[in-house]
Amino acid sequence: MQSKLWRLAASVIVVTGLTACSSLSGMTDKVSQTWDKTWTGLTGKKQVQTQTAVKQAGPVSEGLKPSQESGRWQGLYSLDGETARFQECESGQIIGVLPEGDSVLLEQAYLNTRSSATVAMLAEVQGRVVERAVADPVLARQGRKMLALRVERFVALSSQAACRNAKANW
Repeated sequence: MQSKLWRLAASVIVVTGLTACSSLSGMTDKVSQTWDKTWTGLTGKKQVQTQTAVKQAGPVSEGLKPSQESGRWQGLYSLDGETARFQECESGQIIGVLPEGDSVLLEQAYLNTRSSATVAMLAEVQGRVVERAVADPVLARQGRKMLALRVERFVALSSQAACRNAKANW
């Protein structure tokens, strides 16, 4: 009897949690807009790019574009769970890092040298920006694409948490 009560209680908790998640997912844009207004009010500066813009992840008319040629990239690298992100110094644009090539070396160097779980570190890599279908299957069927960095060669990682030109600062 106790086993059935525990199962029932666990089921209620899971359903409640899922309901809360689905109702909160619609509020993320409001929270993001509120945060932008708060940030602007506190600093007097508008943020370069928000996380909602990163999740939409489409090519931006100004900034990074897909390329067939490899180039040297400098930017702030961070790891959020299993998702690697790279904020390019020149444009300030944030793109995902593909889990291929030397990205494993970059990730290991980052994990071995970071001071906290949320810190971004200045990285320099040889690679190229490519266009990929978004991870969301519905958006992928609609033809939505996102930019990602393919790391071909890991060059350097610095404990510095800011770019020299200050466009890309976490």
